Amino acid sequence: MPEHHPPSPEIPEGFVALLKVEGGEADHHEIRAECLVAVLSGLQRLAYLLAMSESRQELGERLKPSRAMRQQYALRCGIPGPGSYALPLDVGSPDLISGGRDSLDRIQDIWTALSGHDSDALNRLLPPALMQRALREIQKFLPKDPEGLRFSLSTRSSPEPAVLTWRVSRFISERLAPTLSEDTIMTVTGELLRIDFAARQVAILYPPTRREIVCTYLPEIEDSIIESRKEPIQVTGRFVLDDEGSPSKLMDVSRIEPVDFSPMVVTELEALPVRMKTPLELVPVLDEESQQYLCVADADLGLDAFALTRDHLFDEVQEQLCMLWREYALASDEELDDAARLLKARLHTRMEESRAEA
Repeated sequence: MPEHHPPSPEIPEGFVALLKVEGGEADHHEIRAECLVAVLSGLQRLAYLLAMSESRQELGERLKPSRAMRQQYALRCGIPGPGSYALPLDVGSPDLISGGRDSLDRIQDIWTALSGHDSDALNRLLPPALMQRALREIQKFLPKDPEGLRFSLSTRSSPEPAVLTWRVSRFISERLAPTLSEDTIMTVTGELLRIDFAARQVAILYPPTRREIVCTYLPEIEDSIIESRKEPIQVTGRFVLDDEGSPSKLMDVSRIEPVDFSPMVVTELEALPVRMKTPLELVPVLDEESQQYLCVADADLGLDAFALTRDHLFDEVQEQLCMLWREYALASDEELDDAARLLKARLHTRMEESRAEA
Protein backbone atom coordinates (compact mmCIF):
# COMPACT_ATOMS: atom_id res chain seq x y z
CA MET A 1 0.00 0.00 0.00
CA PRO A 2 1.34 3.48 -0.85
CA GLU A 3 2.19 5.54 2.19
CA HIS A 4 -0.14 8.52 2.64
CA HIS A 5 1.14 11.83 3.95
CA PRO A 6 -0.80 14.90 5.11
CA PRO A 7 -1.28 17.58 2.45
CA SER A 8 1.44 20.19 2.15
CA PRO A 9 0.31 23.79 1.60
CA GLU A 10 3.20 24.36 -0.82
CA ILE A 11 3.10 21.12 -2.86
CA PRO A 12 0.19 21.04 -5.34
CA GLU A 13 -2.25 18.13 -5.35
CA GLY A 14 -0.97 15.25 -7.47
CA PHE A 15 2.72 15.95 -6.77
CA VAL A 16 5.01 14.67 -4.04
CA ALA A 17 7.90 17.15 -3.96
CA LEU A 18 8.78 20.78 -4.56
CA LEU A 19 12.01 22.04 -6.08
CA LYS A 20 12.80 25.69 -5.40
CA VAL A 21 15.44 27.93 -6.89
CA GLU A 22 15.92 31.02 -4.75
CA GLY A 23 18.19 34.05 -4.65
CA GLY A 24 19.55 36.18 -7.47
CA GLU A 25 17.38 36.31 -10.56
CA ALA A 26 15.10 33.60 -9.15
CA ASP A 27 13.71 36.12 -6.67
CA HIS A 28 12.01 37.71 -9.69
CA HIS A 29 10.32 34.35 -10.46
CA GLU A 30 12.55 33.60 -13.43
CA ILE A 31 15.57 31.41 -14.07
CA ARG A 32 18.02 30.87 -16.90
CA ALA A 33 17.02 27.94 -19.08
CA GLU A 34 20.47 26.31 -18.82
CA CYS A 35 20.32 26.44 -15.01
CA LEU A 36 16.85 24.85 -14.90
CA VAL A 37 17.82 22.15 -17.40
CA ALA A 38 20.97 21.36 -15.42
CA VAL A 39 19.25 20.90 -12.06
CA LEU A 40 16.35 18.86 -13.50
CA SER A 41 18.74 16.68 -15.51
CA GLY A 42 20.83 16.14 -12.38
CA LEU A 43 17.78 15.11 -10.36
CA GLN A 44 16.65 12.76 -13.10
CA ARG A 45 20.02 11.05 -13.42
CA LEU A 46 20.30 10.75 -9.63
CA ALA A 47 16.87 9.07 -9.50
CA TYR A 48 18.02 6.56 -12.14
CA LEU A 49 21.26 5.85 -10.27
CA LEU A 50 19.40 5.21 -7.01
CA ALA A 51 16.93 2.93 -8.78
CA MET A 52 19.70 0.94 -10.47
CA SER A 53 21.55 0.57 -7.17
CA GLU A 54 18.38 -0.50 -5.36
CA SER A 55 17.67 -3.19 -7.98
CA ARG A 56 21.33 -4.29 -7.83
CA GLN A 57 21.94 -3.50 -11.48
CA GLU A 58 25.58 -3.03 -12.41
CA LEU A 59 26.55 0.62 -12.67
CA GLY A 60 28.46 0.80 -15.93
CA GLU A 61 30.67 3.64 -17.03
CA ARG A 62 27.70 5.14 -18.89
CA LEU A 63 24.28 5.62 -17.32
CA LYS A 64 21.87 3.45 -19.34
CA PRO A 65 18.53 2.96 -17.53
CA SER A 66 16.13 0.44 -19.07
CA ARG A 67 12.88 1.45 -20.73
CA ALA A 68 10.90 0.21 -17.70
CA MET A 69 13.11 2.21 -15.35
CA ARG A 70 12.74 5.34 -17.50
CA GLN A 71 8.98 5.00 -17.24
CA GLN A 72 8.93 4.30 -13.51
CA TYR A 73 11.42 6.95 -12.43
CA ALA A 74 10.89 9.67 -15.03
CA LEU A 75 10.45 13.06 -13.39
CA ARG A 76 7.19 14.87 -14.06
CA CYS A 77 7.17 18.65 -13.62
CA GLY A 78 4.16 20.78 -12.83
CA ILE A 79 3.49 24.43 -13.54
CA PRO A 80 5.95 26.74 -11.72
CA GLY A 81 4.38 28.66 -8.87
CA PRO A 82 5.20 31.69 -6.73
CA GLY A 83 7.99 31.53 -4.16
CA SER A 84 11.04 32.53 -6.18
CA TYR A 85 11.02 29.75 -8.80
CA ALA A 86 9.12 26.77 -7.41
CA LEU A 87 8.53 23.63 -9.46
CA PRO A 88 6.33 20.73 -8.25
CA LEU A 89 7.73 17.26 -8.98
CA ASP A 90 6.48 13.71 -9.23
CA VAL A 91 8.05 10.47 -10.39
CA GLY A 92 6.72 7.51 -12.33
CA SER A 93 3.35 6.35 -13.52
CA PRO A 94 0.40 6.37 -11.05
CA ASP A 95 0.59 2.63 -10.33
CA LEU A 96 4.24 3.02 -9.32
CA ILE A 97 3.81 6.15 -7.24
CA SER A 98 5.17 4.66 -3.99
CA GLY A 99 8.52 3.93 -5.63
CA GLY A 100 8.61 7.45 -6.99
CA ARG A 101 8.05 8.91 -3.55
CA ASP A 102 10.76 6.76 -2.08
CA SER A 103 13.31 7.95 -4.65
CA LEU A 104 12.56 11.63 -4.08
CA ASP A 105 12.73 11.13 -0.31
CA ARG A 106 16.13 9.48 -0.71
CA ILE A 107 17.34 12.35 -2.88
CA GLN A 108 16.18 14.81 -0.23
CA ASP A 109 18.08 12.83 2.43
CA ILE A 110 21.24 13.07 0.29
CA TRP A 111 20.74 16.83 -0.16
CA THR A 112 20.29 17.23 3.61
CA ALA A 113 23.56 15.39 4.30
CA LEU A 114 25.36 17.53 1.73
CA SER A 115 23.97 20.78 3.10
CA GLY A 116 25.34 19.84 6.53
CA HIS A 117 28.67 18.60 5.10
CA ASP A 118 27.85 15.34 6.90
CA SER A 119 30.17 12.65 5.53
CA ASP A 120 28.91 10.01 7.95
CA ALA A 121 25.32 10.49 6.78
CA LEU A 122 26.43 10.30 3.14
CA ASN A 123 28.23 7.02 3.81
CA ARG A 124 25.01 5.60 5.30
CA LEU A 125 22.87 6.82 2.39
CA LEU A 126 25.11 5.94 -0.54
CA PRO A 127 26.97 2.64 -1.02
CA PRO A 128 30.59 3.02 -2.17
CA ALA A 129 29.83 1.92 -5.73
CA LEU A 130 27.27 4.72 -6.05
CA MET A 131 28.91 7.50 -4.04
CA GLN A 132 31.17 9.09 -6.64
CA ARG A 133 28.63 8.81 -9.47
CA ALA A 134 25.91 10.44 -7.39
CA LEU A 135 28.13 13.25 -6.11
CA ARG A 136 29.37 14.03 -9.62
CA GLU A 137 25.81 14.33 -10.90
CA ILE A 138 24.93 16.77 -8.11
CA GLN A 139 28.11 18.78 -8.56
CA LYS A 140 27.27 19.43 -12.21
CA PHE A 141 24.33 21.71 -11.43
CA LEU A 142 25.57 23.44 -8.28
CA PRO A 143 26.73 27.08 -8.44
CA LYS A 144 30.52 27.14 -8.37
CA ASP A 145 30.74 30.45 -6.55
CA PRO A 146 28.27 32.76 -4.77
CA GLU A 147 25.88 33.73 -7.59
CA GLY A 148 23.19 34.22 -4.99
CA LEU A 149 21.38 31.07 -6.13
CA ARG A 150 20.39 28.20 -3.88
CA PHE A 151 18.37 25.04 -4.54
CA SER A 152 15.95 23.46 -2.07
CA LEU A 153 13.95 20.24 -2.17
CA SER A 154 11.03 19.35 0.09
CA THR A 155 8.69 16.36 0.00
CA ARG A 156 5.31 15.54 1.51
CA SER A 157 6.95 13.18 4.00
CA SER A 158 9.69 15.71 4.88
CA PRO A 159 8.36 19.28 4.49
CA GLU A 160 11.56 20.82 5.91
CA PRO A 161 13.54 21.71 2.77
CA ALA A 162 17.08 20.51 2.14
CA VAL A 163 19.06 23.48 0.78
CA LEU A 164 22.13 23.36 -1.45
CA THR A 165 24.38 26.39 -1.99
CA TRP A 166 27.70 26.96 -3.76
CA ARG A 167 29.58 25.83 -0.65
CA VAL A 168 28.38 22.26 -1.19
CA SER A 169 30.38 22.16 -4.44
CA ARG A 170 33.58 22.67 -2.42
CA PHE A 171 32.58 19.88 -0.02
CA ILE A 172 31.90 17.50 -2.93
CA SER A 173 35.24 18.37 -4.54
CA GLU A 174 36.99 17.36 -1.31
CA ARG A 175 35.06 14.07 -1.21
CA LEU A 176 35.92 13.30 -4.84
CA ALA A 177 39.61 14.20 -4.57
CA PRO A 178 41.94 11.21 -5.03
CA THR A 179 43.51 9.84 -1.85
CA LEU A 180 46.95 11.08 -2.80
CA SER A 181 49.27 13.54 -1.13
CA GLU A 182 48.55 17.14 -2.06
CA ASP A 183 51.90 17.68 -3.78
CA THR A 184 51.16 14.95 -6.33
CA ILE A 185 47.95 16.56 -7.58
CA MET A 186 48.06 19.01 -10.48
CA THR A 187 45.57 20.86 -12.68
CA VAL A 188 46.58 21.76 -16.23
CA THR A 189 44.70 23.62 -18.94
CA GLY A 190 44.98 22.69 -22.59
CA GLU A 191 43.29 21.98 -25.89
CA LEU A 192 41.53 18.62 -26.18
CA LEU A 193 43.13 16.72 -29.09
CA ARG A 194 41.55 13.28 -28.92
CA ILE A 195 39.82 10.73 -26.69
CA ASP A 196 40.55 7.00 -26.56
CA PHE A 197 37.69 5.40 -24.65
CA ALA A 198 39.11 1.88 -24.96
CA ALA A 199 42.38 2.91 -23.30
CA ARG A 200 40.66 5.46 -21.02
CA GLN A 201 42.96 8.21 -22.18
CA VAL A 202 42.64 11.75 -23.43
CA ALA A 203 45.37 13.76 -25.12
CA ILE A 204 45.67 17.51 -24.65
CA LEU A 205 47.96 20.15 -26.10
CA TYR A 206 49.80 21.87 -23.23
CA PRO A 207 50.33 25.54 -24.25
CA PRO A 208 53.53 26.34 -22.26
CA THR A 209 55.51 23.60 -24.05
CA ARG A 210 53.26 23.11 -27.11
CA ARG A 211 53.60 19.39 -26.46
CA GLU A 212 50.99 16.70 -26.18
CA ILE A 213 50.19 15.28 -22.74
CA VAL A 214 48.49 11.90 -22.45
CA CYS A 215 46.08 11.68 -19.50
CA THR A 216 44.79 8.38 -18.12
CA TYR A 217 41.42 8.95 -16.48
CA LEU A 218 39.40 7.09 -13.86
CA PRO A 219 36.39 5.25 -15.38
CA GLU A 220 33.81 7.06 -13.26
CA ILE A 221 34.45 10.41 -14.98
CA GLU A 222 33.81 9.19 -18.53
CA ASP A 223 30.43 10.92 -18.75
CA SER A 224 32.03 14.26 -17.90
CA ILE A 225 34.59 13.82 -20.69
CA ILE A 226 31.85 13.43 -23.28
CA GLU A 227 30.20 16.59 -21.97
CA SER A 228 33.49 18.53 -22.00
CA ARG A 229 34.32 18.59 -25.70
CA LYS A 230 35.06 22.26 -25.57
CA GLU A 231 38.29 24.21 -25.75
CA PRO A 232 40.13 24.79 -23.55
CA ILE A 233 39.65 22.14 -20.86
CA GLN A 234 41.10 21.61 -17.39
CA VAL A 235 42.44 18.25 -16.30
CA THR A 236 43.20 17.34 -12.67
CA GLY A 237 45.20 14.26 -11.67
CA ARG A 238 48.50 12.77 -10.50
CA PHE A 239 51.32 14.12 -12.62
CA VAL A 240 54.68 12.94 -13.94
CA LEU A 241 57.29 15.63 -14.65
CA ASP A 242 59.88 15.68 -17.38
CA ASP A 243 63.52 16.77 -16.95
CA GLU A 244 62.52 20.42 -17.29
CA GLY A 245 59.88 20.24 -14.57
CA SER A 246 56.90 20.37 -16.94
CA PRO A 247 54.10 17.77 -16.80
CA SER A 248 54.60 15.01 -19.34
CA LYS A 249 51.89 12.61 -18.25
CA LEU A 250 48.81 12.71 -16.02
CA MET A 251 47.62 9.56 -14.26
CA ASP A 252 44.47 8.83 -12.21
CA VAL A 253 42.75 11.87 -13.72
CA SER A 254 39.83 12.63 -11.42
CA ARG A 255 38.33 15.64 -13.18
CA ILE A 256 38.00 16.87 -16.76
CA GLU A 257 35.85 19.88 -17.51
CA PRO A 258 35.69 22.91 -19.80
CA VAL A 259 37.26 26.06 -18.39
CA ASP A 260 34.46 28.11 -16.86
CA PHE A 261 34.65 31.66 -18.17
CA SER A 262 31.25 32.72 -16.82
CA PRO A 263 31.23 35.83 -14.58
CA MET A 264 32.41 35.29 -11.01
CA VAL A 265 30.01 37.06 -8.67
CA VAL A 266 31.08 38.38 -5.26
CA THR A 267 28.37 39.67 -2.93
CA GLU A 268 30.18 39.66 0.41
CA LEU A 269 33.48 38.91 2.12
CA GLU A 270 33.63 35.61 3.95
CA ALA A 271 36.27 36.62 6.52
CA LEU A 272 34.93 40.11 7.29
CA PRO A 273 31.46 41.58 7.93
CA VAL A 274 31.66 43.49 4.64
CA ARG A 275 29.45 43.27 1.56
CA MET A 276 29.36 44.75 -1.91
CA LYS A 277 26.80 47.52 -2.37
CA THR A 278 26.26 46.11 -5.86
CA PRO A 279 27.38 42.53 -6.66
CA LEU A 280 30.89 42.51 -8.09
CA GLU A 281 31.06 40.63 -11.41
CA LEU A 282 34.49 39.53 -12.57
CA VAL A 283 34.97 37.78 -15.92
CA PRO A 284 37.90 35.30 -15.86
CA VAL A 285 40.36 35.11 -18.75
CA LEU A 286 43.43 32.95 -19.29
CA ASP A 287 46.81 34.62 -18.95
CA GLU A 288 48.38 35.32 -22.34
CA GLU A 289 51.81 33.82 -21.63
CA SER A 290 51.14 30.33 -20.29
CA GLN A 291 47.34 30.05 -20.72
CA GLN A 292 47.29 28.13 -17.44
CA TYR A 293 46.10 30.77 -14.99
CA LEU A 294 42.59 32.17 -14.69
CA CYS A 295 42.84 35.93 -14.12
CA VAL A 296 40.43 38.65 -13.02
CA ALA A 297 40.99 42.33 -12.33
CA ASP A 298 39.14 45.46 -11.23
CA ALA A 299 41.35 48.53 -11.52
CA ASP A 300 38.88 50.68 -9.60
CA LEU A 301 39.26 48.46 -6.52
CA GLY A 302 42.95 47.71 -7.03
CA LEU A 303 42.13 44.03 -7.50
CA ASP A 304 44.38 41.79 -9.63
CA ALA A 305 44.09 38.06 -8.92
CA PHE A 306 45.08 34.83 -10.67
CA ALA A 307 45.01 31.10 -9.90
CA LEU A 308 45.10 27.73 -11.66
CA THR A 309 41.47 26.84 -10.87
CA ARG A 310 38.25 28.76 -10.47
CA ASP A 311 37.85 27.69 -6.83
CA HIS A 312 41.34 28.93 -5.97
CA LEU A 313 40.72 32.11 -7.96
CA PHE A 314 37.63 32.89 -5.90
CA ASP A 315 39.62 32.33 -2.70
CA GLU A 316 42.34 34.68 -3.98
CA VAL A 317 39.76 37.37 -4.80
CA GLN A 318 38.33 37.06 -1.29
CA GLU A 319 41.80 37.35 0.29
CA GLN A 320 42.72 40.41 -1.77
CA LEU A 321 39.45 42.20 -1.05
CA CYS A 322 39.89 41.52 2.68
CA MET A 323 43.45 42.85 2.53
CA LEU A 324 42.35 45.99 0.65
CA TRP A 325 39.58 46.67 3.16
CA ARG A 326 41.86 46.22 6.16
CA GLU A 327 44.85 48.12 4.73
CA TYR A 328 43.02 51.00 3.05
CA ALA A 329 39.30 51.26 3.89
CA LEU A 330 39.92 51.02 7.65
CA ALA A 331 43.04 53.19 7.68
CA SER A 332 42.96 56.84 8.74
CA ASP A 333 43.58 59.46 6.05
CA GLU A 334 46.75 60.57 7.87
CA GLU A 335 48.32 57.13 7.26
CA LEU A 336 47.72 57.21 3.50
CA ASP A 337 49.19 59.14 0.59
CA ASP A 338 47.03 60.72 -2.11
CA ALA A 339 46.75 57.59 -4.26
CA ALA A 340 45.89 55.44 -1.25
CA ARG A 341 43.24 57.91 -0.06
CA LEU A 342 41.66 57.76 -3.52
CA LEU A 343 41.59 53.95 -3.35
CA LYS A 344 40.05 54.17 0.13
CA ALA A 345 37.26 56.35 -1.24
CA ARG A 346 36.60 53.92 -4.10
CA LEU A 347 36.42 51.00 -1.67
CA HIS A 348 33.82 52.80 0.43
CA THR A 349 31.87 53.66 -2.72
CA ARG A 350 31.66 49.99 -3.73
CA MET A 351 31.64 48.21 -0.36
CA GLU A 352 30.13 48.66 3.11
CA GLU A 353 30.15 47.00 6.50
CA SER A 354 27.21 44.65 6.90
CA ARG A 355 25.15 45.03 10.03
CA ALA A 356 23.50 42.10 11.74
CA GLU A 357 19.73 42.11 11.46
CA ALA A 358 17.94 42.91 14.66
